[in-house]
Amino acid sequence: MKRVLCLSMLISLAGCNGDVFIDDYMSKGDDEITISETNNSKEINFKSDNWGLIDIVCETSDQYTINAYNIDGELTYLPFKEKELGTVHLKNDYMDVQVEKKGGNKLKVILNENLINENVRMLIEVGNSFKYEKIEVQLAPTQKYQIDSVVYDFDKFETDVSRLEKMQNIIIENNASSPLTFSVLPYNKSSHEILFSNSTTVWREELFTNLLGIPLPEITIPDIADGKPVLRDTKIAFGIQEQHLAVDLDKEFSVDVTIDGFDKIKVVVFNVMRSYSVPYKIYISNPRTGKKITSSGKLYSSEPMDYYILKQVLDEN
Repeated sequence: MKRVLCLSMLISLAGCNGDVFIDDYMSKGDDEITISETNNSKEINFKSDNWGLIDIVCETSDQYTINAYNIDGELTYLPFKEKELGTVHLKNDYMDVQVEKKGGNKLKVILNENLINENVRMLIEVGNSFKYEKIEVQLAPTQKYQIDSVVYDFDKFETDVSRLEKMQNIIIENNASSPLTFSVLPYNKSSHEILFSNSTTVWREELFTNLLGIPLPEITIPDIADGKPVLRDTKIAFGIQEQHLAVDLDKEFSVDVTIDGFDKIKVVVFNVMRSYSVPYKIYISNPRTGKKITSSGKLYSSEPMDYYILKQVLDEN
């Protein structure tokens, strides 16, 4: 008799509460989704409308903003309750994605942009009082930006040929009475040094690899001819703040250094550097979205043009 009564009560409750006891609201096959540039939206269908949008998480090391809007476009907050409609917008420097709940049985994911150089895993949590589900969405990378032009402000070009860069530091002690001669290689470690500075923010190489891709595109930088800047064929990757280029100097070129008997000396080998600085502005755009970015700062270049050897006699003490 008690078993019959319990069964009767359950049937009565189910009849009064409609879809409250429907916990299998997910359609099969929608638990993992990949969205790409060529197929940038996906509709996820549900068996019923008794579910809410609980939370959305993107697994990326970069922070992002997440804004929720109700059906009228007004700012609100997650979670969206059962049958509550609205849109969630996630965005940072590299990523732009929307999740729209505009129907009781439907959720739409739209990928506007993913500039990160790999898939970004996004987890969408939905549920009701009886069951929670996580839908995995893979956001594939979208088209990168490209460099349209590079402009140098040659009116503010500055050059300097007096800087010395230390290449070797050697201490030699001659314990004999006769002179001692040895060789140094002044250009053995020489390189053409390039440095970019950004006028507004701290330089972040990751920013440029995400915007422009890997490998980074090359730009032409000025050379110096007769003391003036000229654009020839010297190119470097834009996005790496500090770079070292090979120089057209004989790495095996040697210079003899002689010290007198019973002397102890310090020999310092310098490169005489020809340096310049010039402001730059780089115009970047995305062919797919039409978005435009300008990066500006100052370019510093320093390359060896001669050598200098300093000999300093050291006190025996």
